[in-house]
Formats: sequence, structure tokens, C-alpha cells
Amino acid sequence: MHVDNWDPSTFIPILQEIDVPYIKEQWDQLLEKFGQDPSKITGTTILGRYLSKMKLTQWNKYRFADTERLEAEAKEKKAMTMRAAGYSGEEIEQQLAVDRTPPRPKLIEDG
Repeated sequence: MHVDNWDPSTFIPILQEIDVPYIKEQWDQLLEKFGQDPSKITGTTILGRYLSKMKLTQWNKYRFADTERLEAEAKEKKAMTMRAAGYSGEEIEQQLAVDRTPPRPKLIEDG
């Protein structure tokens, strides 16, 4: 199976099969850190690092079934932080709706 690190439909079934939650923010952090050099990224670069991260004590008690709850808790935590910083309800909604997935790196073309 081909894994596209920027297309959740290609890796979420794997996470579901091995019963690991999908935490978008954690995945995106790994994409930001390790996914910017097209010569070094493969279909398993981020998946392998993500699985290692999910074995850490703070995450290893969670299962794939916890995915939606963990996402909702993360959004609520961000919203509370933004409220405390003086953001309006509309501003918070707008910020939470922004997709913060790091961009796919551009392939270097032979010239």
C-alpha cells in the first residue's frame, strides 16, 4: 500500500488496523520537522516516526477509538487559550478552521 504523508486517507486505515490514534497536530509536527526534504521522505518516513511517538508514555494508553475525543479536547484547549488571550468567538472559530498541515515539498527538477 502506498502511503502519502499529506493524504490521511492513505495512512489512517493503517493506524486503525494497528489501533493507534490519529492526532493530526502530532502528525503535522513530524511533517514539519522531517517532511521538508523531498530526497529523504518516503511513504514510511513520517508513519514510522509517528508510531514511535505514539509508544511514548503520554500516548501509549490511547487507541484508535480515542481519535475523535483527543481531537475535540485539543480544539477545546486551543479555544480556551485563545479566549484567555482575548480572541472573539468568531476569531477562534476562524483560527480553528485553518488547516495547518505543512505544505508538500517541491520536487527539485533537473535543469
